[in-house]
Amino acid sequence: MLEAILRRILHTPPPIPVALAPGAVAKVITEIIDVTPINATITTALADCVAIDMHTSGYNTLALTVKARYFATATQGIRIHVRTSPTNQAAGTHTAVFSALIMTDAAAHFVTGELIGLTINNVTSGHSAVITGNTETTVTVAAIADGWTTLDAYTIPGADYDNADWDVWNPAFAADAVLRQTKVYSTDPAYVKVLVENLDPLRVVTDVKVYSTVG
Repeated sequence: MLEAILRRILHTPPPIPVALAPGAVAKVITEIIDVTPINATITTALADCVAIDMHTSGYNTLALTVKARYFATATQGIRIHVRTSPTNQAAGTHTAVFSALIMTDAAAHFVTGELIGLTINNVTSGHSAVITGNTETTVTVAAIADGWTTLDAYTIPGADYDNADWDVWNPAFAADAVLRQTKVYSTDPAYVKVLVENLDPLRVVTDVKVYSTVG
């Protein structure tokens, strides 16, 4: 009996993989935001979100699933801001004289404060540092080896996003409840990031996660 069972097991053909339809691509699910808490009236930053890469050939649909927990005394929910970028990276050169902490690019058009938490790379020297502040044309770091010399090249991965929303929407709100809601897009931006705004004037919102599904 055992021998017969083993023979059947050993001669069982392997499972046949299910082929995708011609032109179809597998869906990719990514957790792009995981922050807790978001304080009252605060909006998350570009640095809090993993970029969604729609640039990969064949990806033309995007679904965003948002999860969050509201306090029992909350009076308002959250707002989702969807931003797009053609490159997911800012790049340029340091146009000022030597500086230990501040990179200046006279041709830049950064949004003040939007780069905080991202990393700036000095391509010329090979060093990197986390950004602590920025204006329209300057980026400040706590410390970077060798500082910045005139014409040093830089890159800032995760930057170069529009400052106007490509889409904005308010997920469902119910006090003392867990939210889970999905919005589906048919779209072709190259890169997408999501900012989450807490609309409540007094209460934090917790357990905020956003998942992207592209395919």
